[in-house]
Amino acid sequence: MLVELAQTNIKLGDKKNNLNKAVRLIRESNADLILFPELFTTGMDYEHIRELSEPIDGDTIKKLLKISTNKIIAGSIIEQDGVDIYNTLVFVEDTRLVGFYRKIHLFRNEKKYFKSGDEIKVINTRYGLMGLSICYDIRFPQLYGKQTDKGAIIMLVCANFPRQRIMHWRTLLAARAIENQCYVLGCNRVGADNTNEYNGYSMILDPYGRILAEAGGNEQNIMHEIDSDIVVEYREKFPIQKDNKLR
Repeated sequence: MLVELAQTNIKLGDKKNNLNKAVRLIRESNADLILFPELFTTGMDYEHIRELSEPIDGDTIKKLLKISTNKIIAGSIIEQDGVDIYNTLVFVEDTRLVGFYRKIHLFRNEKKYFKSGDEIKVINTRYGLMGLSICYDIRFPQLYGKQTDKGAIIMLVCANFPRQRIMHWRTLLAARAIENQCYVLGCNRVGADNTNEYNGYSMILDPYGRILAEAGGNEQNIMHEIDSDIVVEYREKFPIQKDNKLR
């Protein structure tokens, strides 16, 4: 499977232009899976969060469905469900919305605007089981351990991870890959909003924690082929999960 991380600069609150950019990148891509950053159509625009929100079957998903033939597209949006607002990672595969994940671990100010999700999500795809997570989640290894228990071999992380803590981002992605013996795809944004600057460093890591591809601090896409059989073989050769007495 050829995977691609679209490390984009998100214009705060400009859903139309951000979505148009994403659509263009998808159409130009020959990857089997393309992952976008957290809130890739809006950014963290708290001031206009309700008017930027949309239902899970709203315009963004409808546009992604039309261009997802033979592709997987993932990234988070502002979702409205009744009176509740969620930071939701949507997962589209081959013209279908096959699943979505509502961010469980909300960071500081996010708690004022978003409702926390309560369900761990592992999606069954033709390439294997994939676990979904968003940004601050990466600091909570229990989430990824539960994804591994559910059979995940590839873990997707979309993020707005700020420049001042980018070392944490790089270290934590590697840790999640090593301890769960899985591929980790971490897509961060670049640019700035009203509170933070973002400098990317999106990464594709293998089950050994080795960096297969890494972006720099500017807007760019990175790609690499991954092979789910490597996860299966490594876990059989070095079955550390069998020795975990805390799960």
